[in-house]
Amino acid sequence: MYREGLAVEFSEDDGRTWVGNFQRGLGGASDAIAHPNGKHVIVVAGGQGYIVDPETRSLVATFGGQIESIITVPELQEIVFGNGISFTAIGHEGLRWETHRLSWDGMQALLRAGTMLSGEAYDPRDDSWRPFSVNLNDGHTDGGSYYYR
Repeated sequence: MYREGLAVEFSEDDGRTWVGNFQRGLGGASDAIAHPNGKHVIVVAGGQGYIVDPETRSLVATFGGQIESIITVPELQEIVFGNGISFTAIGHEGLRWETHRLSWDGMQALLRAGTMLSGEAYDPRDDSWRPFSVNLNDGHTDGGSYYYR
């Protein structure tokens, strides 16, 4: 608090501009991207997510806190956010799906091919990386290192 965050300049339809200063979270990702609904903007500042209405200059919602990856999926009109252990997708109407926990602590080698996302999830039990996949249509998962029993 009381330190510089991520400064984002917004342009309104009438040409006026304003700047928002967004407090950073605990993750590594930072970006400002159009919300799939075409009205709002999603700002991620150091892992903390904000949904902003640039016309009313208001905060609509917050989410995340430790966002590490942002994956846009234009063909599904969704944006997928990863925090190193699971994924969440936001679409036109808001939250589309959330995966269960896939990793104990960290992911690597993320690759999107069409509507499939793959990667590796860290497993501290034997210091290894285990493959996983996520269907971006519905959030269905396969693999990973964190299993529910």
